[in-house]
Amino acid sequence: MARGTLAVPARQGRTEMTTAARPTRRLLLAGTIATPMLARAQAPWAPDRPVRLVVPFAPGGAQDVLGRLFAQAVGPAVGQNVVVENRGGAGGVLGAETVARAAPDGTTLLLATAGQLTIAKAIGRRLSYDPITDFAPVMHLTDSPVALLAAPDLPPRDLPSLLEYCRNAPQPLPYGSTGTGTNTHLIMEDVKARERLNLEHVPYRGAVQAFTDLMASRIALMFVSVPSVLGFTGGQLRVVAVTSRERFPAMPAVPTMIEGGMRDFEASIWTGLAAPAGTSPQAVERWRVEFGRALESEMVKPRLGALGAIANGGGPAEFGALLRDDLARWTRVTAPLALSVD
Repeated sequence: MARGTLAVPARQGRTEMTTAARPTRRLLLAGTIATPMLARAQAPWAPDRPVRLVVPFAPGGAQDVLGRLFAQAVGPAVGQNVVVENRGGAGGVLGAETVARAAPDGTTLLLATAGQLTIAKAIGRRLSYDPITDFAPVMHLTDSPVALLAAPDLPPRDLPSLLEYCRNAPQPLPYGSTGTGTNTHLIMEDVKARERLNLEHVPYRGAVQAFTDLMASRIALMFVSVPSVLGFTGGQLRVVAVTSRERFPAMPAVPTMIEGGMRDFEASIWTGLAAPAGTSPQAVERWRVEFGRALESEMVKPRLGALGAIANGGGPAEFGALLRDDLARWTRVTAPLALSVD
């Protein structure tokens, strides 16, 4: 051996290499185990059983049709059947109760409208749930504007002159609605208060008899849903304006209330998606994504116009803000009316 050269035994060298290699193999083994765990952690939430979509109305109406379209569109995307469950009664309150009491596991959803949430509370219904705190907002799905109709022999032919005529009427002019405390009632009361109109409410149990009396000029005015106008076959209705911000595509010749001089006036029969309070953010986000995709799908999007609806697509924050604003609006409108609905 050369002088000044350090000799390292072969066994010691092998030991050092083995010791240095061990952490690397452990890391590789840990990575092999962690990879599928990480993939599972990053995978989107999915329901583990069939999903109930509660529609708080009887079968056959526009909301029921809309609910079934969404169910068909989102079911395959999440790998489970989405079953529409019709729970009509008490203006939709029974259906909302069902969802508010359900387990917050993401498998029970409510196709919500103002009738069972914001309006129900504003008009003083006795509710077993709170429309704000007992639900997790998921998505603002659609808006359906309402149309202002006038009797055939009412002299004014446009909204500005109609408002002036109603403001100066010597006797209260009767207006119809589809029932006390409904959207069509409260929207007219909002207009009445804002424009200081001399009107008197005549509630009906639905649109059919109200249409008959309007055509015969037994009532002067009424608001009614756009689907009811589109589906009416009993004669030519005189549509003065719609309550959407922009003209409704299926009725392009009809101006908006804003065009008629009511600045920023907008109202709709909105539809949203809600889950029980406490539903996980992951489940809420998955449903937001899938229902958003359904809104743009060929199964749903082309059908919205015939249902009198316009896609919205606002997420949980936007839908939550709508619920709070809507509740404040209808509470303000109903405060002087002393309604009794229970």
